[in-house]
Amino acid sequence: MARQRGGLVGRKAELAAIVEDRSATGPIVVSGLPGSGKSVLLEEVRRTLRESGAPVLSVSLEAERPEWDLFGFRPVLAAIREQYEQFETDTRLPESLERVSGSCTKEAYADPWSRFCLLHAMSTLFTRLETTAPVTVVLDGVDHLEDPALALAPMHRAGHRIIASCRTPRTGQPDLFHAEQRRVIELGPLSSDEAAALLRRATGARVAPAVELAVQRALGPLWGHPAAMLSTVNELLRSERLENIDGLVHLREGKAPIATPDGHPFSELIESFGEIGKRVVLLAATPPGFLLEEVPHLDGADQAGKAAGRAVDALIQAGLLDRDPEGRIRCRVPGVGAAMADGGLDAQRLHRAVAEGLLNSGKVTGPHGQALARHIAAAGSEMPPCADYVGLLRSSECALPADSAERTVHLHAIWRHTGLATDRAGRQTELFRHLVRTADYTTLDTFTHEALAGAPAAGERAELAVAAVLSAVHLGNPVSEHVRDKLVGDEATLEFADRWFAGHLITPEDVELSLLPVWRQVSFAAPSPGRRRKLPDHGLVEACVVRDLVPVFRAVLGRDYRSPESGPMAAHHRVRTAHAEGLWAEALDAANELEAYGSVDELVREHARLLAAEVCGRRNEARRGAGWLAKVPENGRLPLFRAWVEIGVPQEAGDDREVVELGRLALRAHRDSDDEMGAARLFLRLACSARRMGESVRHDEIVDAAEKWFARKGSPHSSEILALVRAQVNGDEAGTPSTERVLVELGRTPADLGPETDRGMAAGKPGRREQLSETEIGILDLVRAGRTNRQIARVVRISEKTVEKHLTKLFVKAGCRTRYGLAMSNLGRRSDAIGA
Repeated sequence: MARQRGGLVGRKAELAAIVEDRSATGPIVVSGLPGSGKSVLLEEVRRTLRESGAPVLSVSLEAERPEWDLFGFRPVLAAIREQYEQFETDTRLPESLERVSGSCTKEAYADPWSRFCLLHAMSTLFTRLETTAPVTVVLDGVDHLEDPALALAPMHRAGHRIIASCRTPRTGQPDLFHAEQRRVIELGPLSSDEAAALLRRATGARVAPAVELAVQRALGPLWGHPAAMLSTVNELLRSERLENIDGLVHLREGKAPIATPDGHPFSELIESFGEIGKRVVLLAATPPGFLLEEVPHLDGADQAGKAAGRAVDALIQAGLLDRDPEGRIRCRVPGVGAAMADGGLDAQRLHRAVAEGLLNSGKVTGPHGQALARHIAAAGSEMPPCADYVGLLRSSECALPADSAERTVHLHAIWRHTGLATDRAGRQTELFRHLVRTADYTTLDTFTHEALAGAPAAGERAELAVAAVLSAVHLGNPVSEHVRDKLVGDEATLEFADRWFAGHLITPEDVELSLLPVWRQVSFAAPSPGRRRKLPDHGLVEACVVRDLVPVFRAVLGRDYRSPESGPMAAHHRVRTAHAEGLWAEALDAANELEAYGSVDELVREHARLLAAEVCGRRNEARRGAGWLAKVPENGRLPLFRAWVEIGVPQEAGDDREVVELGRLALRAHRDSDDEMGAARLFLRLACSARRMGESVRHDEIVDAAEKWFARKGSPHSSEILALVRAQVNGDEAGTPSTERVLVELGRTPADLGPETDRGMAAGKPGRREQLSETEIGILDLVRAGRTNRQIARVVRISEKTVEKHLTKLFVKAGCRTRYGLAMSNLGRRSDAIGA
C-alpha cells in the first residue's frame, strides 16, 4: 500500500472500520505479512483521528531499543515526551514519567517484584496522560515485543483505546495476545483495481497493459502486495527497463525476466538459509523445477543436502514454493527466482550439478531418466556435449507438449549433444521448424549464431540463412555483419532482409523466391510454389502495401508459420487485425506497444498511428486522436489514408457537408498520390456522407471522381471498390461486395481457412513429393528420421491409429512392406535439394 494525495491507494474499507469502531473492548490488531502496508495504514489512522480532534499517541516499536526492554516502554516514554503538547495532562504526569523512566532498567526487568512495580507505574502514567478524553494509542510493530499482551495492559486498564499492528504469525507460532479479547483486521492483497492504481502511482504515469501483465506474472501471488510491488517497480526504474513514451509507460526487453528484490514477505526466510536457500528458490523458478529427492545434489556435501531439504520444507510451508501433481517443486513467484539470478547465481550450473549428481548415483533409468533429461536440457551449454544423452533427451521430449517452451529447450539440447553425427543436420531442421512454429524468434536468433559458430555444411547454412532473415525481420534488427561473414554464398537469401530494411515493397512472390525453396526442405506443411493459402488477393496486396508481412508469410510458408506475439512486426499486425475486428482498446494497446520499439519502418509507424487516430475518433477521444495525427508527417506516404482519418471526426458528428468539402480538398491536393488503400476508404466515406445529404449533384461528382481516380491509379480489384462506391451513393448495395469486405476484411486471414491441400499430380510419376498429401509427406519425413508411430502422431497432431492408416497407404505407394523399405525408397524424394 502507498500514500496518495488525498488518501490511500487501497485499504479504504480497513481505514473506515478502524476509525469508526468505538465499541471494541480490547485492542484492534492490524495483522499482515511484512510489507503489506501495516505501518502506512496506522499512520493514516493517526492522521485521520488527529484531524477529527481526537487525542492520539503514536509509538513505533520497530525503533531501536535495548533487548532487555521486554515491554517496549522506552519507545513509549520517548513518544509521550515528543508528543506531550498534544494532551490535556494531569499536573502529576512529569512525576510519573520520571518514575517510570527510573524504573525501566535492565535490573528491574530481571526481578519479578520490580517488573510488577514497573507495570503499576506505567498504569498510573496512562491514567494521567489525558484528563478530558481517552487517548487512542497507536502501536506499530507489537510483534517485536516478547509479551505484547502484558505490555498493552497498562494502557488498557487506564481506559484508552489501543490500535496495534503485528506480523501475521507463521503456522505453529503461539498467539501473541494469549487469546485476549480483541478484534483482528487482516491485511490481505490489494484488489486488482487497487494494485493497478498502485502500479500507476509508483511509475507516475499511465501503464501499458503489457507492463501490468508482466509485473503481475512476475509477482504471482504477491500481485497486490504493496512492498513487493513497489520494490519491483523501483528495480525496473533503476535498471531503466521502464520507458515513458507520450505519457504511457512501456517495458523494455519485454521477454527478459522481471526481478522482485528484497521487500517481499519471503526475504527473511530465504536469507535465513543462506546460499542453499537461494539455490533452492532459483532452481524451483526454472521451467523443470526439481524433485524432492534431487535436493541433495544441489551441493555435494551431505550436510548441505539436509539444509536444502529444510529450506524446501520451510519455503513450501510459507507459500513461496509448491509441489505440482508430478511431485516437482516449483516457485510460485517467478520474480523472486529472477532476483536470485540477478544476484549472481547461474541456473544452468545448478541444473548441471543436479544432472551430474543423478548420473553419479546411477539414477538414469525408468522414472529417473525423464528427470535427468530435464536437468541435462536445462543445463544448456554448461553441460559438456555427449552423444549418450541424445536417446534420453529424445524419450523425455516425446512426453512434452508439442509447442511448449520446455520442448524447445529439449530440442536445442538434442541438437547440441548430437555433435558432429550424421543426423545433426536433421536435428537442426527440426529445431528450426519448431522455433518458427512457436514464433520464438529471439531463441531462433540465438540458435542461428550458435549453429554458425560450428562450421555447418552448405545445406545447413542455407537453412540458417533463412533463419537469420526470419529472426531479423520479426525482431526488427538487420542481419549482423558477423552472421553475413558466416553465410558467404547465401547472399541471395539475405537480400530479402536487406530489401525489407531498405523500405522496398515486399510481395508474396519475393517470399516464394527467397525463402520458400529452403523452407520447403524444413516444413512438410509448406505449400508448393504458387499454391498459397486461400487468402483473398486484395488482402495480400494491402498487407504488402502497409508492410504487414504476417499474412504474407502465413499464406506463402504454410501452417508451420504462426503469428508472432512479440516484436514490432507482431505489434503492427495486431493493430491491423484489432482495428479490422472493431477491438478499439486492443488496437490502441498494440499501437502504443509499437511506439516503444526504436527500430520500426517509417511506413509501418505512419500506418499504425493513422489507425490509432481513427480509433480515437470512433471513441470520441478527439484530443488523443489529434495527438496521434500530430505524429504523422504532412507529406507522408499515405496522404489519402490520412484524409480518410481526418474526415472521420466530422462524419461521426453528422457534419456531412464538411466531410465532402474536406474530401474534395484532399483529392485535389494529392491528385498524383498512389495511395489506393486510402483512396478506397476515402471515397467510401464520402459516398456515405453524400447519400445522407441527399443531393444528386454530389452523388454524380463523387462517383465521377472515383471512376477517374481508379482509372488512373487503380489495381485489378478497383472495379469492386467502384461498384461499392456507386451502391453506397445510391443506397443500393444488393449484389455488390460488402463494405466490410473492403474496409474490414482487407488484409485479414480468416482463422478457419486451412492450407491448400490439393497437391496431387498425374498418376504414374513416382518419386515426386507432389504426388503425396501434405500429411503423408510429413509422416514420410518423420519415418526417415527414425520416429515411432507415437512420436509421429504428436508432431503431425493426429492419432496413432490414423498414422497406421497413412503408413499402410505409403507402403502400397512405395511398393514395400517395412518401415526400413519405406525410408530407403524413392517415394517423395526431393529432386531439387538445396546446398548439394
